[in-house]
Amino acid sequence: MNKKVYEEALERSDGGLCEICTSHIGVELHHIIYGNGKRKQCERIESVIFLCWDHHHGNEGIHGKNGHALELELKLELQLTYFDMGMNEDEVRKWMGGKLYD
Repeated sequence: MNKKVYEEALERSDGGLCEICTSHIGVELHHIIYGNGKRKQCERIESVIFLCWDHHHGNEGIHGKNGHALELELKLELQLTYFDMGMNEDEVRKWMGGKLYD
């Protein structure tokens, strides 16, 4: 994990609060883009988020049984952030791990 990215995310989240519900219980850093080497390759301040245990691993959490909707929501928000930063489609695709989301 890039130390600078971690520290900036920690500051953005008010010291490590869940960035969805502001809980401080069991908070972990989540990489929005992950898998097969993409996590490190696509690691930027915009692509990481602190999540409480429920939003990370609970049933409705990113890695939970019913978490697909939240996972897709975070990926769409990240993609929009990149476009809002002025990136073109090829740049956004690169930082999204090779794909775009609808």
